[in-house]
Amino acid sequence: MALTIFLNTTFWQLFELFIWLLGAFLIGLYFGKFIPSKKETMPKISHIKKDDLKLTDSKPKIRATKTFERGGKQFVQTTPKNAHDKGLNFNRIGIAEEKNKNNLKKIKGIGSAIEIKLNNLGIYTYEQINNFNSADINKITEILKFFPGRIERDDWVGQAFHLIISLHIKKQN
Repeated sequence: MALTIFLNTTFWQLFELFIWLLGAFLIGLYFGKFIPSKKETMPKISHIKKDDLKLTDSKPKIRATKTFERGGKQFVQTTPKNAHDKGLNFNRIGIAEEKNKNNLKKIKGIGSAIEIKLNNLGIYTYEQINNFNSADINKITEILKFFPGRIERDDWVGQAFHLIISLHIKKQN
C-alpha cells in the first residue's frame, strides 16, 4: 500500500522527495560531525615515557599443577566424614568430590540452603541424586529435617536424570 505512491509519480514529486531526503541527510551530517560532542576525549599518550609505566615482571606467576593422572599418584576415594554415621550407602549412591559438583539448585525443590546441607552430607552431583532409592530418600529427609514426601513429589531423581542427559548432550556438541 505504501509503495503505491511511487507508481503514479511525476518528475516533480520525485524531485521534492529527493530534496527532503537530502535535507534530512545534511541536518544529520551537521549534528553528527560539525557540532562538538560533549564526550570526554581520551588523553594522548605520546608524552608518557617507558620509565613512567613501572613494568616489573613480565613472566606469569600462575603455574599449572600436575594432575593425579600425569603425576602417577594413586587417587584414593574417600567417603564424607559423617556419611556412615548417618546411614547413607555411598558405595551405591556414588562418591563425588566438591571440585566435581553440579549446580543442584537446577533441581526444582533444592534451594541454596538445601544444596549446602546436601554438600555437607557428601552429595554433590546429579548422578548421586539419580542413584537414590526410597531408603536413601527417607534417610536424607530425616537428616535434613525436610518435609516428608517432598523429594518424591518434586521428583528429584527424575529431574537429576534429565539434567544428566542434557549435560551429556552438551558435551557431545
